[in-house]
Amino acid sequence: MQRILRLITMCCGGIFFFAWATPAAAAQDYFFGVPQAQMLVTVNPDASAKIEYDITFHNNLIGRAIDVVDIGTPHSGYDLSNVRASIDGHTLKDIRVSQYVKPGFEVHLGYLEIKPGGTGTLHVEFTMPDMVYQDTTREDYASLRITPTWFGEKYVRGPTHLQVAIQLPESVKPDEALHQGLEFSNKAATDHGARVGWDFPGVRLTGKNMVAVSFPKRDLQRVKRMTAIDLLVRWFGESPGARIFLGIVFLAMLAVVFFRFSGGTGFSVFFIMAVGSCFVFYYRPGIHLLAMPAAVVLLGLNEWLLARRKARYMPPIAEVEGGGIKRGLTAPEAAVLLELPIAKVLSLVIFGMLKKGVLRQTLADPLTVEVDEAFRLDDKTLSADESQRAKAYRAAALKRGIVVHNNEHPFLFLLQSNPGKPVRDIQFGLPVKLLIKSTARRMIGFDLSDTQDYYRAIIRRATEQAATIGDIPQREKTIDRNFEWILMGDNYGPVFDYGPTYRPIWVRGPMSSAPAAPSAAPSAGGGASFGDVASSFSGWAENTMGNMADAVSPGSLNLPDSTGGFWDLSGADHVTGEFFKALGSSSGGGGGGCACAGCACACACAGGGR
Repeated sequence: MQRILRLITMCCGGIFFFAWATPAAAAQDYFFGVPQAQMLVTVNPDASAKIEYDITFHNNLIGRAIDVVDIGTPHSGYDLSNVRASIDGHTLKDIRVSQYVKPGFEVHLGYLEIKPGGTGTLHVEFTMPDMVYQDTTREDYASLRITPTWFGEKYVRGPTHLQVAIQLPESVKPDEALHQGLEFSNKAATDHGARVGWDFPGVRLTGKNMVAVSFPKRDLQRVKRMTAIDLLVRWFGESPGARIFLGIVFLAMLAVVFFRFSGGTGFSVFFIMAVGSCFVFYYRPGIHLLAMPAAVVLLGLNEWLLARRKARYMPPIAEVEGGGIKRGLTAPEAAVLLELPIAKVLSLVIFGMLKKGVLRQTLADPLTVEVDEAFRLDDKTLSADESQRAKAYRAAALKRGIVVHNNEHPFLFLLQSNPGKPVRDIQFGLPVKLLIKSTARRMIGFDLSDTQDYYRAIIRRATEQAATIGDIPQREKTIDRNFEWILMGDNYGPVFDYGPTYRPIWVRGPMSSAPAAPSAAPSAGGGASFGDVASSFSGWAENTMGNMADAVSPGSLNLPDSTGGFWDLSGADHVTGEFFKALGSSSGGGGGGCACAGCACACACAGGGR
């Protein structure tokens, strides 16, 4: 098997080297000058244009014979059957689609090739359709832009005297012809209409030499019209800087969308997509432009979907539709069931144990707590297994006359193991994960939707009940009793916007001497204003619950949606890695594009051939 892989690799490598090296070897020894080149473009009534070239070549003494000449065309709509060519008056018949210039054709000189040290003038003429466009500045004018063909930088030696002329329709007068930026070198009246021209006495015929003219369209049967989008695509196609910049922007957006979608997996797939995009964009600027808004839409859609999924951390539940409501869940369990933010779930657990006196608050901001002495384990029990710790917690709870739930035991263990640390600085990923899983197990056989509605109703009822009580002491007692359920609501601030400064039961009871949560300054008479009360406590609670987000990293939950992605492509990375591993172990001329901007127009920009 390894021998076969080695053979395939060597063959593929040989084919690649041959395909790459052969054209280069064939073209690397052309050395010639182009002392003179003339181009005549004749505008036809049907918006086509006849293009004629007279190009003089002087072959270098050390250059190989010039046997093929590439001619670039304005676009790919040319017809080889109407191409005519000759050299020094001798007709040439062998004309093919160019291998090097796209779009373009190649003229084979055959036995009339230009020998080293020789000189020859090539004449070429052909007709191109759809060359005359509607001028975007004047409705009664047409427009044409064009550049002569050019040759590869590495082949051409010396300057060129380049002359370009455009023969306009019969009724056009010289003073009616308008240039588009580059002034005419000459304008003249002929028997067939005005002729305008440009003279470049010493240019390098190795790139574009764009010229353009606008003229009355009264003699034309038709003109080609361009929309604003067409103009944008043409401009974009001739702007390499803009294309490179937007290409980088697109790849950046593609990376964000792809890796957010895949949860950071599938690098090999992304690499293939990126390379494919670059290839398509290079040849299809219009597709590149269309891809930009599509990438923005995909980015926004992906982030919106991820935001909607962010709270969905519950594992699959074996529920039974119509199986009834699961009653008796604690506030944190109900919060899990309703998929409230993990930070709020953790806050409810801590607040619940503070309320029962299992924990004591030592600092309000940042919230710092300690395990009450009655529930503090000795070193031996703390290092024992989970069942021993659970037994000790249950015994302490029985003496206190309260209930410490099994899902609270891991939280107590972590808090005692991290004395003096703010809650937000302790990683509660494992206890929260166990809480989520135990809640899902408790829901087996019950109706999820009905149960969720049931606990939403409890939250709503607790909030409304506390908000409607006018007696301050009675309202405080009601808030104390339903404290966790009220905090589960979306808008709990107004509930506390009444009476003296509200302080949770754990900072005002006999079992704690810790300072209260931040509150307003006393008003005259020893109390506080009602508005200050609400903003003080609800602001502290909101800030405290927000800080809890740092205490649970999404990755620590290791639940279905913890990666944030929709599609795990790590398998593709593995397969790709194995493929290259197997291969490794077994193996031991310039071109041009169409340029068009300003007035809607056509242009001939292909070149760079031999």
